[in-house]
Amino acid sequence: MTDRELNACGFSVETIAAEYETDAALAEWPDSGRTFPPAGHYFHAAFRAEDEQRALDYAAAAATAKEARS
Repeated sequence: MTDRELNACGFSVETIAAEYETDAALAEWPDSGRTFPPAGHYFHAAFRAEDEQRALDYAAAAATAKEARS
């Protein structure tokens, strides 16, 4: 059993919050839409955090599915 609650689409509130943070970080980049932020820009840390949250969601969904099959 996992304590991570997923919505009907399989996303947690933590992942959704991380997505907003990634979007906000990208919006801060003045050339957004034309160039990618350079290494060291906050966007990259936000994107890594979002990726980590997605991995936790995936693991929670897999654990829930495994539990359901038992």
